[in-house]
Amino acid sequence: MPPILVKERLWPALGYVPHALQAEVHNSTSRHRRVSAGRRVGKSVLGGHELTTEALYTHTIQSQLEDENKHRRFWIVGPNYDDAEREWRVFYDDMKKLKAPWERPGTYNDPRGGNMMMTLWGGRFVVECRSADHPESLDGEGLSGVILVEAAKMKSTVWSKYIRPALADYRGWSLGTTTPEGRNWFYDQWVWGQDPDRDDWGSWRAPSWANDVVFPGGRDDPEIIELSKDMSEAKFNQEIGAEFTEFVGRVFKRFEEEVHVKNLAYDARYPLYLAVDYGFTNPFVCLLVQVDTWDNIYVLGEYRVTHTDINDIARDLLSWKDGLATKARLMYPDPASPGDTRVLEKALRVRARGGTGGPIKERLELIRQALKPTPEHLADDHPDKQPRLFIDRSCADLIAEMGDKYRYPENKSDERAEKEEPMKVDDHGPEALGRFFVGHYGQLGKQDNRARVSRANVSSGNRRTRISA
Repeated sequence: MPPILVKERLWPALGYVPHALQAEVHNSTSRHRRVSAGRRVGKSVLGGHELTTEALYTHTIQSQLEDENKHRRFWIVGPNYDDAEREWRVFYDDMKKLKAPWERPGTYNDPRGGNMMMTLWGGRFVVECRSADHPESLDGEGLSGVILVEAAKMKSTVWSKYIRPALADYRGWSLGTTTPEGRNWFYDQWVWGQDPDRDDWGSWRAPSWANDVVFPGGRDDPEIIELSKDMSEAKFNQEIGAEFTEFVGRVFKRFEEEVHVKNLAYDARYPLYLAVDYGFTNPFVCLLVQVDTWDNIYVLGEYRVTHTDINDIARDLLSWKDGLATKARLMYPDPASPGDTRVLEKALRVRARGGTGGPIKERLELIRQALKPTPEHLADDHPDKQPRLFIDRSCADLIAEMGDKYRYPENKSDERAEKEEPMKVDDHGPEALGRFFVGHYGQLGKQDNRARVSRANVSSGNRRTRISA
């Protein structure tokens, strides 16, 4: 990948002023970059200008490439040729503006026929547009880089079978930009980009209003507001908000992986608790929960099994996560299985706390309060505006349930829809978490008061995550 300095010198010559999100992606040194973006964010401009940079950089190392008899080949891959054409058009216009000496034969600008290709510098630099609808076209030489256009609309095998192997020879980079299509393979890669332990990956979520040139009013821009009126909530959140999940029907609408999922570690200074939801055919779930001085809540681990006897579970928990379960101060179990609770109490030498039942609405509301960033009077991007609930990245099933798996019924004739209760499926992690919240904090009024007192006694910045790894 070219040095950042090449880009900084090139943009003025092109009259290109990237907005903040584009600049951040351009300046990233991650080998694989993934951008979940809403409409009009400038995905095509981002990708096209990346290739322009590569063309100019190749010119600076042309002699070296000739000595080594190497070529730098780049692809723009879209679900079909029409998708690839947009990034191609940005790149082609850039090179035309710079009066680049493209070669003939070797350069073709025929979007209608699907023939878009440019060669420069004695063939040492090549850009080609390819269609994922024609997998046979994706076999070829090693790649120095690839732009994946509307990546979420492609099959996962396009990446795993064709693109990724082609990048291996030259340690090539990839940039995938797309409007999300739910939690498919692109989402998995986007999650990798959020993990600080994956140095090769970087990812961003860019709602349409990230483009402050087109939408200077941000989320409150009149055009964004008009779009929200014309679209269903689910469609707006995907197409404009660049969210990976349908918002409608989700139990925890405030849950965001970028905000609530962290790399966490046990801190011996703070008390540890167990939250338990019983099951046999359905999963048995035990969560390790820690609460710090500032009332921040951390889910450090998730134990989940099916078709397992409670005595075997108790033995497993003794050694799970280096025996952390044995350090728990209290356990907050589902009250429906007192016999199982006694087995865990005896094996782990932990006392169970009552008061973990009651209306499900109360348990859900307690979790929602902890997901909500506060203090409310601060701007959303203020560093001191933080939620109180954080979940370790290892808790994959809980994270999925907190996201789009745990849902309300879509059919209004469903009895639970009338009661405004979620479906009894994919609910086991949130059920365990709810037992902790209602048992530990009690009634909603007590929780509200405790949270207010806690926040009033915390100085600026102290409510940031304190036990991150």
